[in-house]
Amino acid sequence: MRYKKAQYDGIAKDFCRAIRGRRSQRQLSVRLGYGTNVAFGWESGRRFPTLPTLLRVAAYNGVDVHRALSEFVRQESALGADVAVSDPALTAAFFQVIKGGLSNAEIGSRIGRSASQVSRFMAGTSQPRLPDVLAIVDATTDRLLDFLALFVPPSQVPSVARDFRVLEERRRVATELPWSHAVLRVLELASYAALPCHDDAWVAARLGLPDDEVRACLEALSRAGLVRWHEGRYAATAETVDMTRGPAEPRQRLKAHWLDVAARRQLRGAPGLYSYNLVSVARRDLERLRALHVRYFHELRQIVSDSREPDCVALVAMQLFELGA
Repeated sequence: MRYKKAQYDGIAKDFCRAIRGRRSQRQLSVRLGYGTNVAFGWESGRRFPTLPTLLRVAAYNGVDVHRALSEFVRQESALGADVAVSDPALTAAFFQVIKGGLSNAEIGSRIGRSASQVSRFMAGTSQPRLPDVLAIVDATTDRLLDFLALFVPPSQVPSVARDFRVLEERRRVATELPWSHAVLRVLELASYAALPCHDDAWVAARLGLPDDEVRACLEALSRAGLVRWHEGRYAATAETVDMTRGPAEPRQRLKAHWLDVAARRQLRGAPGLYSYNLVSVARRDLERLRALHVRYFHELRQIVSDSREPDCVALVAMQLFELGA
């Protein structure tokens, strides 16, 4: 879910109120070393903090900022644990990671800023206000709600509380009905769009599922707002569900499900690439392999994003871990 430019000010005001917690506005302002009540200005929308200031507040609240940001970007070594949370270098490193392959001009177009402004943000020579920070995170990751959740429960941010409940429901569908998102991918196929009307059996045959499981998946997807009925067939909506965040246990079960699907296909000799490489390696090189693993995943997602008129559904299962750890 990507928000409109006009919404970021409201989200920023609510977020500043939530991250203040039980302190008074004046108490927080004094704690940060200001002689004026800056917290009142933030929450009224008259002014906004920069990301380094926000990270200081989060650290005061007991948030392990380096760990939180590293988990968000999935690159532990990219943000430098020895860099102070108030150091603009940490902000610049964070922006560079989430930027990915996007150009400054592309990001600027998405957030309503010039390429030169974005360039200064990315280099750390200019610090964007909180609404621009939120816009950058939204434009580059589509995971703004997860970013807010690093610091406060999104339910405490009124402007996004409903959206977060919707996101949680969509993640619940994905974990409790793992095949639902495979069904969703089938609905995106050109061959499905060419059918005269929807056919549960046709979808089931593409995935090797029982018809009733397909129906259960479609009902859940419809309730979650991920598909809609249109002219005799289902159509996937523009909404997406990032399953890399949220409670760990459901995500682990979801990953285990798809690894099990891959293992069962390999055991019966189904076509595909089933590879492994058991190695001994220096720990510093294991870190390089982890970084390569992440880059491969991001490039894979970019290829998928750029693909047009899909005609097949595929599963990519990736694992890298230290044995005995």
